[in-house]
Order: sequence, then structure tokens, then C-alpha cells
Amino acid sequence: MQWNAVDVVALVSFCAILALIVRRAFSQNVFPPGPKPIPLFGNLFQLSQQQEWLQFTGWGQIYGDVVTMRIFNKPIILLNSAQAIVDLFEARSAIYSNRPHLTMACDLMGWGETVVLMPYNERFKNYRRLLKVGLNTHVTREYWPLMEKEIAHELVWLLDNPDAYVQHFRRTAGTVALKIAYGYQNENNEFKQIVKDTEDALRMFAIAALPGVFLVDTLPFLRFLPPWFPGAGFRKLGMRTQKLIKAMIDTPFGMVKRQVDAGTAPRSFTSDLLNEPQEERSTDEDIKWVAAGLYAGQSDTTVAALSTFLLCMMLFPEVQKKAQAEIDKVIGGDRLACIEDRDSLPYVVAVLKEVLRWRPVVPMVSHSVTQDDIYRGWHFPAGTALVANIWAALHDPARYNDPDVFRPERFLAPENAPDSSSFAFGFGRRACPGEAVAHASLFCTLARILAVFDIAMPVGADGAPVRPKMVWSSGVTSHPAPFQVKITPRSDAAVELINRARDDVE
Repeated sequence: MQWNAVDVVALVSFCAILALIVRRAFSQNVFPPGPKPIPLFGNLFQLSQQQEWLQFTGWGQIYGDVVTMRIFNKPIILLNSAQAIVDLFEARSAIYSNRPHLTMACDLMGWGETVVLMPYNERFKNYRRLLKVGLNTHVTREYWPLMEKEIAHELVWLLDNPDAYVQHFRRTAGTVALKIAYGYQNENNEFKQIVKDTEDALRMFAIAALPGVFLVDTLPFLRFLPPWFPGAGFRKLGMRTQKLIKAMIDTPFGMVKRQVDAGTAPRSFTSDLLNEPQEERSTDEDIKWVAAGLYAGQSDTTVAALSTFLLCMMLFPEVQKKAQAEIDKVIGGDRLACIEDRDSLPYVVAVLKEVLRWRPVVPMVSHSVTQDDIYRGWHFPAGTALVANIWAALHDPARYNDPDVFRPERFLAPENAPDSSSFAFGFGRRACPGEAVAHASLFCTLARILAVFDIAMPVGADGAPVRPKMVWSSGVTSHPAPFQVKITPRSDAAVELINRARDDVE
């Protein structure tokens, strides 16, 4: 066969174009560096079983602030710096606001219709709109008296039984959230059952709501295994959680719906939405799920933050004394602090910010990208899951000097470190709409506990301090491991103030 010049040029051109296409295809599918995967299993067996954010932070120090890990053949991108998180989840929120679809949490457990795990679609946008209407600054202020009343009760419980502090925090958080969401007036048996069902359901959610935790998330066909099949215990877990979620969302919503129809419903997030004009009102199904999300989202995170606060005051008594001195000077001993006192108590506010920074309640959060994107030369195909390591961002020495030190002064002049809330409450179009409610409730609780109680490390039978385990639970919401703490009234006057506050709200 004879080759002429035209044939040669055509062949060379074809080869060059083909080489460019292949090169481009391969170069665009190059992910960021990361730990070397094991064939077939990826990094599955390298993952830590607790406090994964610490391992991810360590990988970031080795491979850079953007790291790829693999669960089987599925890549997951770890964002270990504030800059990377902001670049993608904030600046490019239009395409980075989706959630990875988690077969276990969404399909088998039944969390798929919650605002937390719902895909970024029109229904999600409607959820967000409803939450913004129901939790805007003006409406949130109307909840302040409710919060202050329930926190006054909490002080009495801490006085009577300080060792049960977690139960007290959970009871108060659940009561406030249920009354805001549904307008419950009394803590009857139905109320207590909803609190219990929600607590159990959220415990399952905390485990399942991150990518890669359950094998079925990577191999979705496993969802069809019968519950009795060996190794299919996750199916039983999913079925049990579905029942809890159904009770959690149907029972309180049904109560409010009946009250609205009868014209007897007290003011609440749900009754406000049900009373909207018919042509503007959302469907019952949407209102039901949004209200449940408001309740569930507030209760567990509040408990985790307050437990960490007690731990911090026990470990750092000098911070506690300084906060108490500010309260004594500004508020005095004649009344308890109110939410309106925030601007007058900057150090107490800084203590709250440092609690949320030092041990973030939500140390990691996952998003996914809805279309192919290029970041720093890496190619992230549509559907790629990304995990923001919030713990790493809030311990970045470039943003927070001596990040492992608990030091509220960092948030005051002249240092004015970045507000931890900008990371503690999520990002972009997935940011928590209940931030104002959470901040108000947490500040009031901190200020009132500090005003009337001393928090100290207990002493064992041998006379030595009983130091806490510095371990936090894995999952979406992270709680400190159970610890002993000594909570005592600061004075007789403090006891009188607690009892007077109880009498005022009863």
C-alpha cells in the first residue's frame, strides 16, 4: 500500500487528536492525592473506627488540604481546610449543595425526606423557604420567653440532681424544640414518647448519615437482602428506625392538624404553616417533614454542645471564673441573665464560640457535586461525594492561634478571630436555618449555669481528681464520652435565685 502525503498528514492529525482526547480524559479524571488504596477495597480497612476527623486531619498534613480516599472503587473527597470548604461549599454552592445518596439512611431507615438528607431540588428549596419564614429573626424573638422559662426549670433539676445533667439537657432541649415546632403545652405521655422515639431515631441517624459507614451505601444492591440473611443486620436496623421516624413525624403533626381544624391550636411553627391561605399553603407532607426536621435538628445538637460546655468549664476553671466575674459585674445577683443580655456579656458569648470551635458538635458534613467541575486542576465528576472536615478548619493554626488551646479571648479585640459559627452551622444553601434559635438557647443556658453554679472536677475515693476521657462519639452529631462532673451552687444566694426563678415560671 502506497502512502501519499495527504494520507500521512491525515493519520498524524488523527493520532494527535486522539492523543489529546485521551490525555484530556485521563487528566480530568485525576483526583487529589491520598492514602494508597488496597485493590478492590480501597481505603476501607484503613479507616479509623472513632473520631474519623482526626485521621482525616492527619491525612491532610501528609497529602494536602484536599485528599482522596476510596471506599471500594468509590472516591470521596476530604476537604481539610477552611479555604477549600469555602471555595466549594460557599462560592460554588449552586452546584455543591446536593447530598450524597445514602442507601442506608435515606432508603432503609427512612430519612430521605428530611431537609438534612434531601437532594438539592425544588422540594428542598421549599423546605428552606418554610424554615426561613418560621425561624426568621422576628419570629425567633417570640420564642425567647419560652426558652428562658424552660432553662429556669433546668437550673432546678441541676440543683436537685446534678449527676443527671445529660438527661436535664435533653429534656429541656426536647421540650423547647417540641413547643416551637408543635406548640405542646404539657409534658404528657404522648410528649414523653415522642422525645424517646426521636432520641432513638437520631442515634441511628448519627451513625448512618455519613458516606462510607455502611457497606450498602457503596453496594446498593445489598438492600434487597432479606433481614434474616447472615450479615444483613442492617436491614433490621433500618426497619426499626422507619417505625421510630413514622411515630416521630405523624403523631405531633396529627395533633396540630386536629387542633387547627377545631380552631384551638396554640401558636407554633406547624400551626402557622397550616393556617396559611390555601393558595399559598404547602402540602401537609412537606409541612410534616419540615416540622420534624426543625425539632430533630435542634434537640440533639443542643445536648452535645452543653455537655461539651460543662467539660470545658471543668477543665479550664480560669475561664469559668472570668465568665462568672463578668456576669456578676453586669447582671448582679438579683436576677438571672436573659437572652437580651448578650451584647452586655461579650466574654460569655466568646466562651460559647470557643465551645463550638474547640470541639464542634458537627465535626464533619458531606455534600456532593451536581455537575462535572474542576478545582485546582482536579476533576470532580457529577455525583462525587465530598466531606468537609469542620474540625480541621476550626483547628487551622493559620486562622486560630494555638488552636488546641481553649481560649475564648481569641474572639475578642484585638485578635478578633473568625467566628466559629460560620463553620459550626453548615455552609451555603445547606446552612442551618435554626442558627438564631440555637445561639439564643445556648447563650441563655451558659450564662445562667455560670451565674449560679460552680463546675469542677470531682475527686475520687483516693483523693485524686477524676479526669474525663477526652473522646467524642463518631457520627454526624458528636457527644463527649460520659464523664463525672461536680456541679454545686455558688452560694446560698444562688440557691435562692434558682428557687425564685422556678416560682416565677410556675
